[in-house]
Amino acid sequence: MPLSYCKSRGLTRAFAQIIRFNFSEAIAYNPYSVKVFLFFLIQLVTRFFINKIVRLSNLKRVLTCDILLSIVFFVFSFYNLVVI
Repeated sequence: MPLSYCKSRGLTRAFAQIIRFNFSEAIAYNPYSVKVFLFFLIQLVTRFFINKIVRLSNLKRVLTCDILLSIVFFVFSFYNLVVI
């Protein structure tokens, strides 16, 4: 790859390789692809889980925890893509 390239280059191809469990090829397409894919996968699973366990009595606590954990995980997953 050239010295200056788009950091999100190859994410679609990398995601396709991750779905096929070809992690080494996914990392070759984009070194950040596994972290970004895990972010989206965990967010999807978390949404289903939260919809099943949320009770109105503890809704505020669950949503606050969800927001804080999502922000931390987002920064962890996308930090290398956002920082120049």
